[in-house]
Amino acid sequence: MLFGVVYRPRKPHEAAHSERSLGLFTNWQPPVEFKDHWNFAAGGGMGLIEADSSAALAGAIAPFTPFFDFRLEQVDRDEEAVPTLIETSA
Repeated sequence: MLFGVVYRPRKPHEAAHSERSLGLFTNWQPPVEFKDHWNFAAGGGMGLIEADSSAALAGAIAPFTPFFDFRLEQVDRDEEAVPTLIETSA
C-alpha cells in the first residue's frame, strides 16, 4: 500500500526539539520503504511511503509524534485509480 505523508513541526518549535528529532532521525532504521521524500523550506516535509498496512506506518512514525504533526493518506497510482473512478461514475 502507498501512503502520502505530510509532517510539520509541532508548535512551539524549539531548538531542543529540533536537535532531539534530528538525532533520532539520523539513527532511525525505517521499518517501511520510502519511495521518495522532500523537505519543506519552512520545516517539516512530505514523503511517499510503501507499507503493508496503516498500522505499520503508524508504528514507523510513532517515535516522531512528540516533534511533528502528521497527515497520512493512502494513495493509488493513476493506472489503478482512474479505471475505478470511471466505472463508479458510469
